[in-house]
Amino acid sequence: MIHKALFIGALAIFGVSCSKTTEKIGNGLFPEGDHIGAFFTDSLAIECHSMTIDSMVTKGMSTCLLGSMMDPVMGLTDANIFTQLHLSSTHQSFGSEPVIDSVVLQLSVTGYYGDTTTQQTVHVYELADSLASSDYYYQFSDVAVKPIDLANGYQFYPRPKTNLTITGTDTIEQATIRIPLDNSFGEQLVHADTTAYSDPVSFKTFCYGLKICCESVGQDGAICYLNPTSNTVTKLQVYYRETPSDDKQMRYDFYITSDDIYFNQYLHDYTLGSAEFVGQVIQNDQALGQSQLYLQSMGGVRSLLTFPGITEWAEQQQEEGCHIIINEAKLILPSLTALADTCYLTPPSSLALLSVNADGGTSLLDDYFEGSGYYGGSYSNVKHSVTFRISEYLQSVVQGSSSQGLYLSIAGAAYNAQRWVVAGPEADQDSKLKCEIKYSIVRE
Repeated sequence: MIHKALFIGALAIFGVSCSKTTEKIGNGLFPEGDHIGAFFTDSLAIECHSMTIDSMVTKGMSTCLLGSMMDPVMGLTDANIFTQLHLSSTHQSFGSEPVIDSVVLQLSVTGYYGDTTTQQTVHVYELADSLASSDYYYQFSDVAVKPIDLANGYQFYPRPKTNLTITGTDTIEQATIRIPLDNSFGEQLVHADTTAYSDPVSFKTFCYGLKICCESVGQDGAICYLNPTSNTVTKLQVYYRETPSDDKQMRYDFYITSDDIYFNQYLHDYTLGSAEFVGQVIQNDQALGQSQLYLQSMGGVRSLLTFPGITEWAEQQQEEGCHIIINEAKLILPSLTALADTCYLTPPSSLALLSVNADGGTSLLDDYFEGSGYYGGSYSNVKHSVTFRISEYLQSVVQGSSSQGLYLSIAGAAYNAQRWVVAGPEADQDSKLKCEIKYSIVRE
């Protein structure tokens, strides 16, 4: 019994000595004897405004976007696709006198953004120029096309929640868009010289690829998320018979693979947006950013945030023989309630924050590497806001960092179609953009 009591007592002492609360970043950076006091402020001056994104690479993304959408705040956006085609097999023979029955461009739909009850009119063109693997392709890149619309203005309603489509003898257990193309394109493919099918490179010299686009909508509309390299669904299907008298129908598929070049082109007409949006983003009235900020993916709009008073604040403390230690800093970004998101134009799942370097480049914040649980950035459906912890970033600014501010944008802006309106620091509502700072002051 004595040994048992001693053992339990030792465990109790061990448990107490090993318990420790999680420390915030910034704690422990100075001796306890130098700690004068802990303070809090949420009145740090923040200047911000929105602007268009100059360039964003959209080549080879895991998701491609297609469609047209009219945003009542940010105007019109069209998402187009340029892509090469890949042989499903080499040395293909289509018979002695091949006859085309039909040609179908089939696209795998994985999601959407906007109102899918709006009818879309799709156009498909053959490229008139090649795509180069060594080139970068941006949201504004363009490639010449041949004049014939192979889709003949085919109209469809996006059905991203339709999980079962039966086509002939094929069963497709996911949402798809099937675009019938003009048989003349199939004739061109089956009557090509055999050398075109000797290898994938030779075929890309014979057929440069396709442009897939939708006609601009007048209102509402949606952008579809497509899986370009889903070879079980996304493919160009050529249905043919080897001779006119042959009753047996054959099919040959062309794919899009990770070895092929494909990219998204995003066309924005921001002049069709709201007056406040046009004033800030197009006419560059930066003062409007204090009331509301705009974020749009698809190489669209981001916002710049700066903290003009923090350097002066730090210098003032130094003149008094003190230093500022940032224990915790939370950047809080609430939705603008006056422009509440609808059931179609929902808020983004997460945002991205980058430090703007002195040379105009960008870099990740040190806080980012602490992990998403600490750093934040995800949208809260409860608070209708996004919060970032930027403690280490602000500490670096206090200590004289050359950062020119922060770029705020939607995460994955090259391959999703989201948008959001943020309440600026001077918005006419209780919840507005601010930075909550817990800090300490230490003497030299």
